[in-house]
Amino acid sequence: MNILQRKNSALAEDLMVFPCGMSRSGTTLLATVLDSHSQISLGYELIPPKLPGPSTLIEALEEGLNLSNGDFEKCGTALRDSGEKSIGLFMTRSYRAGISAGELRNILKEMQEKGLHTISSFKERLYVAFMIAKRKHLNESTNAYGFKFNSPSVSEAFKVFPGGYFVYIVRDPRDVVASHIKRGFERTTQEICIAWNNYIQSFENFREGHEDRSIIIRYEDLVSRPHETINKIFRILPLELEQSIFRFYESKASVHKGGHPNAENLKKNFFTSSIGRWGNELSSDDIDTIQKSCGKAMKHYHYHSLI
Repeated sequence: MNILQRKNSALAEDLMVFPCGMSRSGTTLLATVLDSHSQISLGYELIPPKLPGPSTLIEALEEGLNLSNGDFEKCGTALRDSGEKSIGLFMTRSYRAGISAGELRNILKEMQEKGLHTISSFKERLYVAFMIAKRKHLNESTNAYGFKFNSPSVSEAFKVFPGGYFVYIVRDPRDVVASHIKRGFERTTQEICIAWNNYIQSFENFREGHEDRSIIIRYEDLVSRPHETINKIFRILPLELEQSIFRFYESKASVHKGGHPNAENLKKNFFTSSIGRWGNELSSDDIDTIQKSCGKAMKHYHYHSLI
């Protein structure tokens, strides 16, 4: 029985940092800020969807490299163009983490040798993200590492990463919905509201027993009062705050080299122009749905003043 098959077994007890939150809430910005610290190495969207096993992924990697003339940066796109959407996205996100094709091949081979035949359970998917993030961490020789955690299952993650610290970023659900719509995400407004409530409630439940390991910040505070907000984050992290992270837009963060969809905005300093975008972008029906579904939590996080 390997470590993935044992219940309640940790994958690592290393010092890890996880930027948490729902998509389109500022998680990539938060990850970039933290990844800019000299002693923190972060991956971005590394938790994959369900995937075939390592042997199939190794074959896909070779196929993608052949299609892209050996260019790992273009490997994922080549696979997506050939019809392998999920696998192609996995390759692209691995590249964005700052590892090489050879390193990914070795990671997959190690998984294969440990008897991993599929990547389907939540723990298996976390293991893949962990292996890629750890490789980046070893390359950069940092004290802490981790990856974006766009999932409400924080308690599950803490079981397998007991050395983890979790930073949740919450954003006005009206702006979250507006951003989802603009990006073409295939979710209804009601579905987004259900997810928004689920994410924040799950994190609040986790935080009740782990206040020394977790913190909740607002996206609006991060971009409008970055020094105050980031100082709060580093009060729970066992690392010294570095002033260099306030220049995240020109830092070592690997997101700047990986062709991330938000790359252009991440080259800019903190800006507040996305706050309240919902006022110009949402219908009255959408606004009414959001405020009825999320009103209680909105009030708690001081979004009621905008209603």
